[in-house]
Amino acid sequence: MKPAVMLCILFLFVSGLPALTGYGTSAAVINDTVDPALTIIAPNGGEAWYIGDTNNITWTATDTNILSNSVNIWYSLNGGTDYISIVENTLNDGIHSWAMPAVQSYNARVRIEVSDSFGNFTRLASASPFSITYVPPKTPEGVSVDTSNNQDAVITWQPVTQNIYNSPLTPDGYIVLYNETPYEDDHFYYFLGRSYTTTYTHLDVAEFRNQMFYKVVAYKNYRGDVDNVLNSLIASPDAKISLAELKAAIQNYNAGGDK
Repeated sequence: MKPAVMLCILFLFVSGLPALTGYGTSAAVINDTVDPALTIIAPNGGEAWYIGDTNNITWTATDTNILSNSVNIWYSLNGGTDYISIVENTLNDGIHSWAMPAVQSYNARVRIEVSDSFGNFTRLASASPFSITYVPPKTPEGVSVDTSNNQDAVITWQPVTQNIYNSPLTPDGYIVLYNETPYEDDHFYYFLGRSYTTTYTHLDVAEFRNQMFYKVVAYKNYRGDVDNVLNSLIASPDAKISLAELKAAIQNYNAGGDK
């Protein structure tokens, strides 16, 4: 091939390269490695919820790529050792109505998990335990004290016939507490005795005290826990235990509330 022809072919090949090459810019690639932000609002510890009720589990969950139906919720009756499913793949609307399980617990928690479209997830449990118990009796009304014999204090009250929701209920007994000052705090009222009727006599108190204040609490002994704790206190008459400590003792008797 003559040199002139070869040069012509080479020129045509080189001049055509710009038409065969080029580049473009793709859209930005998102690489989300951040877990969703999750906050449990309720129950997050300290709530008293009752068997037979329906309560709202509430939370907030945010993320740029959060999935709308990626919320899973569980509950535990033993402080988080074991969890039971409440709902899976529910909407992230911040609220779920939960019918209370028919099992009493003083050590309950909920756990919530939420995910985003990149596989990131956050799982969070209640910050501290809450209680699931039976609906308690109403507070006795009409508490009065008779010291007319100048020796004993005869305490009487009206019988309780309803629970706090005004449904019919007959208590299993009454707890009588005392204090020398009119504090309302449970830490300042101490166990005096138990009564199965609507009266209790504080023997010889008028001889030694100028004033005394009393509080009466009705109880329902659903599982035997209250009576067992009270029996141990009655067997130790010198023990001084406040109402707050009495409540804690009943909770401790339940061994975590997972029975």
